[in-house]
Amino acid sequence: MTDPDKPVHGVRQLLSGTIRHLACGADIDELLEQAADGHASWLTDHQRHCLHCQAALQQFSRTWAPVRSLAAAHVAVPAALKTAVASQIRKLMADVWYTLQLSDNGAIRIAARVVARIARDAARDVPGVRVAFGRSTQSKTADQARRATLRHRHPHAAVGVLGGTAVVDLAIAVQYGDRLDVVAREVQQRAIAELRATAGLQDVAVNVTVDDVIT
Repeated sequence: MTDPDKPVHGVRQLLSGTIRHLACGADIDELLEQAADGHASWLTDHQRHCLHCQAALQQFSRTWAPVRSLAAAHVAVPAALKTAVASQIRKLMADVWYTLQLSDNGAIRIAARVVARIARDAARDVPGVRVAFGRSTQSKTADQARRATLRHRHPHAAVGVLGGTAVVDLAIAVQYGDRLDVVAREVQQRAIAELRATAGLQDVAVNVTVDDVIT
């Protein structure tokens, strides 16, 4: 890699043979290029509603950070670094339905449905929460999650995972009389803390929808 302003194109060849698309159909090369260019937060309409893309962009951005840092300094990125980053990405894409932690002792994977279950159980422990679903009731997100996860038998797992990153949708019903925003914020904080503590995730985002109030 000799052009610091074009950090991705050489990596595409190194990623040959890996999964080319996420469960939602998004092209992995395009997501990697977006993250490598520092535009992970510049979400398209699809990405704003897609947990898979959001998780991938966050994970790719963190994985590519060493390359982007050197590119910003206008120095040639060592070929060994490019190869190492590409190797990490290949491993991440081995199965997009599991988180992944790598160490000298081997690999640890946690199923996306387990991540969703942990978040849902954490939400149910929050005072004022009467019901918590592991999916969003927003029609566009819910339908996308249902279609993307159907063949994996996870129809209610509204969660995107990649590497040490997870993005989760939760829909809750709250006890009448409680401050809805306060309860939702507590659900968000507890779910994030629980996923970091029990699943070892590094980056976690939890979107909470208050879908009903129960008397």
